[in-house]
Amino acid sequence: MNTKSYAIALASTLALVACAEPQATDPVQTAPETATEIKAIPANENLMRLTCADYLGTAEVAMTQPADEAALAAQDELVSGLTWLHGYLYAAREGKIDVLSQEWMMATAKQVQETCAKADKPAETSLFEVATS
Repeated sequence: MNTKSYAIALASTLALVACAEPQATDPVQTAPETATEIKAIPANENLMRLTCADYLGTAEVAMTQPADEAALAAQDELVSGLTWLHGYLYAAREGKIDVLSQEWMMATAKQVQETCAKADKPAETSLFEVATS
């Protein structure tokens, strides 16, 4: 893993930890038990228009000064995008996906960053397609 890939994955994970809600102890809040209970999440047109260049730019900002408001906002964007992606994939794959965790976010952020960094035309490469492949 190169240093930049690791840094982006780490920034995503740090943002996840910083934004994490305490675990609910309310037994009413449970996950669906079967794939038939999973509601499909429609692809968001705004997210589908994002490009690798958008992702790489946001990741670059996220790695700047941790206390900087722009860096914190970029970290939030990465975490929100990865969380949405997990929900989308969970429904699209009928629950056959690893649970949403720091490890999943780091691995996904690393895979997306590496693929986007290799893209011939990052401004024309769909982030949605890279992230869902």
